[in-house]
Amino acid sequence: MRIDTDEIKKASEAAVLEAGGKVCDRLPYIEPTKMREEEAVVARALVLNAMLNIYFEAPTEVIAAWISHHDLNSFLSAKEKAILSRKTEELTKQEKLDLYWYIEALWAFLWATNVVDEMDFTKPVPDTMASFCPNLEADEGDEKFTKNMSLREYDAIYKERDLYYRVMWYARELSLAGTSDPGFDLDRAMERRKALEWIMDSELEWDDVPLGT
Repeated sequence: MRIDTDEIKKASEAAVLEAGGKVCDRLPYIEPTKMREEEAVVARALVLNAMLNIYFEAPTEVIAAWISHHDLNSFLSAKEKAILSRKTEELTKQEKLDLYWYIEALWAFLWATNVVDEMDFTKPVPDTMASFCPNLEADEGDEKFTKNMSLREYDAIYKERDLYYRVMWYARELSLAGTSDPGFDLDRAMERRKALEWIMDSELEWDDVPLGT
């Protein structure tokens, strides 16, 4: 598949400028990489959703049991395995905060698998997101994802990854300058970009996705 990186860069920059941001012309394009198979993407989305419940005080042993029951242990990252080996009350504030930000990564997965139609980088995750996800408290299984997810085409996700790459650059510039813009939230951009980078590069480990700009 041929990717027109110059045109994609121009489109991403236009979107950033239209939202009131700035762009860096020296920021290069991202080299095309091998996208993951749909099965792995769905499995990671299920893991993200399950692990997110720990932030909301779900017992780690309950989450570990759900993950094991649905044969997802092989899709856990090293950090996630370490978290599940302890009790919820033993987790640090930082570990719980890291799990909270899974909500943004999960939103990117829902977009990448056609569960939702749009992922506006200027807006946070809507309250309706929970309705698309398995409700572990209600003892729901994995069907909401396994039956409803279908991975978007390579070029669509590549374009979105490029957009978030450039959005994150501006968000980071704002942070370094000690200012902010709700339309360019750094944490939101970072977590969604991490999800897109992982989906688009089958060589990456979840705990070590590079997010340089």
